[in-house]
Amino acid sequence: MRHCCQFKADDIYYLEDTNLYSNRTLSIGFCPICKKPVAELKEVLFTGGINKTSVSGINAQNLMMSVKDSILYSVQSLNYKKQKSKPFGWKFGINKGYKNGQIKQYACDFYGNKELIKSV
Repeated sequence: MRHCCQFKADDIYYLEDTNLYSNRTLSIGFCPICKKPVAELKEVLFTGGINKTSVSGINAQNLMMSVKDSILYSVQSLNYKKQKSKPFGWKFGINKGYKNGQIKQYACDFYGNKELIKSV
């Protein structure tokens, strides 16, 4: 995203397709220099063209409110679901032994989630 400088979006929303556009995304964030909200809407025409709308300030809020009904999901909600569930993606095993001779095997992922698989 770009306003006073180039910066990364805080969240990206994926929107429903319409009669004219597909692959619609809404990126939102705050400019690190002037602290204004910035919204950027990217849409691909079915004929092949690209429509990119970038607004800031109160117009960014109006743009967000106009497309809020067509939001399918957001990147932030997907990341939250991945981190707060059972092990996801690449897994590795951890074996833990205790004094009474019992060994517990866990499956862990790189998000910090773990699940007890077997207790021997």
